Amino acid sequence: MKNNDQALAAFMAKIAEAKERIEELNAYADDHIGDSPEEINWGHVGSAGYFVEKLTELTDWAFGRGEYAKD
Repeated sequence: MKNNDQALAAFMAKIAEAKERIEELNAYADDHIGDSPEEINWGHVGSAGYFVEKLTELTDWAFGRGEYAKD
């Protein structure tokens, strides 16, 4: 059982780290992904699209959607 307890503790530490990253990303998104709203141009739209693309890949994996959908 000790091995399972260690694995659970390591797992929970990784989950806490993931939550920290999610909080960072929320703050980053709230800050217009680091850009000034007055200076937004179509290049920034592309950057925001890339941001969403990477997040979509992660959420698709987590929830079994898109290319990660289970048959």
